[in-house]
Order: sequence, then C-alpha cells, then structure tokens
Amino acid sequence: MELLFIKEKLTGQSFVRTVSENIDDWMVGFAQNENNKENIHLWFDSVIHQFLHILDDVEDKEELSVLLFSKYVELKCYWKQLNTQIQYQNFNRGDANPELIIKASLITYILIALEPLIHEEDLNEIQEFLTKPIRELILEESSPENNQNHPEDSQVYLLEQQLHALYYDKEKLFRHLRCNDTKEVVVLIQNMREQVKSLQLEMEDSCVLDVHIRFTGKRKIRIQKT
Repeated sequence: MELLFIKEKLTGQSFVRTVSENIDDWMVGFAQNENNKENIHLWFDSVIHQFLHILDDVEDKEELSVLLFSKYVELKCYWKQLNTQIQYQNFNRGDANPELIIKASLITYILIALEPLIHEEDLNEIQEFLTKPIRELILEESSPENNQNHPEDSQVYLLEQQLHALYYDKEKLFRHLRCNDTKEVVVLIQNMREQVKSLQLEMEDSCVLDVHIRFTGKRKIRIQKT
C-alpha cells in the first residue's frame, strides 16, 4: 500500500471540502460561533496530521497496513464511545453536546475514507468484534453459516450491523420503560419533564434546613424565607 495513496484519501481536495461543509452546516444548525468552529477544525486537523506523521516514519508496506488497521480500530472505538455518550445525553437531558455530535460525524468521514484501504475480511472481523457486545442476544440466535455470508460491500454490511444494534437498543429501551412504541417513549419523557418543572415550581419558594429543630410549647412559629 502506497503512503501517497493514503495521504490523498485523507488530505485530498474532495475530502477536505466535504469536511469543511459539514462543519459549516454544524455551525449554523447548532448556532456555534467562529471560535467553536476554529477549535473543531484544529481538533480534526490534529487527528489527521498525527496519524500521517506516524505513517511518514514507516517505509514497509506491510507495516503501513498494520498501522492503518490499528488506526481504524482506534477511531471506530472512539466513534462508538461518542455515540454512546450522545445517546445517553439525549435521553437524560433532551439534547446532546454539539461538540460531541460534530466529532462523531467527522470521525465517520475518516472511517469511510479508510475502509476501502482495508481488506474486506479484516473489516468484517472488526465490525463483528465491535458490535457483538451490543447485539449479543441477536448474534447468539444467528447461525454460523449466516455469520459467514456477509454482503460483498463492506459499507452495506456496516450499515446492517448498525441497524441491528439500533433495533436491539430500541427493544431494550422499550422493555426498560415498559413501552410498546416510540410515541409512548416521547409521551413518557414529556411527562417526566412536566413533573420536574412542577416540582421546581413547587420548591421555588421553599427553604431547606440541614439541621434537626425541635419545637416545644403552644406558641405558633412562622418561618419566612428572606
């Protein structure tokens, strides 16, 4: 595998333009300022150039393939971490940190650029290894013959595995919340938000005493918040 070919994949005009357009869309869609945009550009450039700097010191083609493989696994794991964090933030807070969203999106562009440079068998092994913990029940029900017959297009296979993972997570969420469809989940979250708001309003003019107080006698006592 030629080093120049790898560099062209990650620094070519088309790749750079696509990344830049994605960041611009993120800036507008999430109302980010120029400083945030610049920080994301600097972060992304550092990810690319650190990897290319390592490759510059390697001359053996076989070693280049190993480094490419390991970098793909590293980025794929990071992408999964970001998406897990985003999902929990959306569920617990109703929205996710925009910085995490754009980083996950940009990591996807690198993964897509690297995938054609990795052998299909290696890609399939990576996908199976990374998705098995999420889809453990689904994989246990699948026969070995079915697991070996992957689609020829590795990107299509990747999308299928991600869909399986999403469906598994959806069923897990339904079981946990005791819901039957997504509309019930939305209603449940909305009700929870209303309950939190109601509780906040109820406690707005309250005061909390962190000591034990004992009142004796018949005199009336009035406690007023100041």
